Amino acid sequence: PYTVLEDVFVPLYFFHRYQTEATAKVVGGLDYNYAVRGDRQGIWKTVDKGRQSKALASLLKTLDAVEIAIPREKLPLFPPRAMGYNRSRESFKGKTGVSFDALSAAETAADMTLGFLLHPERASRLIQQKSLDANQLGLSEVLEKVVDATILKTSRDSYLEHVQHNINYRVLFHLMNLAGHHAVHPQVNAIAHLKLKDVRAALLTSKAEANAMEMVKRIDHFFDEPDKFKVIPVPKIPDGSPIGMDCFTPY
Repeated sequence: PYTVLEDVFVPLYFFHRYQTEATAKVVGGLDYNYAVRGDRQGIWKTVDKGRQSKALASLLKTLDAVEIAIPREKLPLFPPRAMGYNRSRESFKGKTGVSFDALSAAETAADMTLGFLLHPERASRLIQQKSLDANQLGLSEVLEKVVDATILKTSRDSYLEHVQHNINYRVLFHLMNLAGHHAVHPQVNAIAHLKLKDVRAALLTSKAEANAMEMVKRIDHFFDEPDKFKVIPVPKIPDGSPIGMDCFTPY
């Protein structure tokens, strides 16, 4: 029945989840061995900037509505759930009741990427690697590229525009998370805070566009009461990790 077709589509849509995790580990990543004295193995080194930059470029594609929006012509394949065919933990989660929520699907996929890429520990590693090598990729550059590829991007297609809006709100929340996080280098807080100010200034030039003004409001609220900030939960990605692999962390 068509009512379960969306469940069949879940693993196809999130097919990139493990490649995304692996690619994110290259950004701010280390190439290391568990070496012992005398075995002539290299102990550790930072992944070179070229590889990190290529990894970042690949990850940014997963934050682009053009790339991750479910094609408009496929949406008629996913009707409201029929009685007796309830959603399970392996189904898409959404905000539209019985109807298929295409915006939340893309939002969930993007949030997965952001959780890996803007993980607080990764952000602190980017600070450290930049301090050791001025030519290396740094947190400022990463955040600039993320914002340029998302919040500052425009689209003339209404569907893609709204998918991108959902993605952009998650970018904003992850920036706030870094700006207010207590378990990172203070430089992470400082850089993320400055980037939020830059984003706010850019949004104010958007001729009172509704989503731009909403983002400005949320940034202002964060600046006024940072201790009250909590990341608003995004619909959870459906289960799908291989058996025995549910304990991994996005480091």
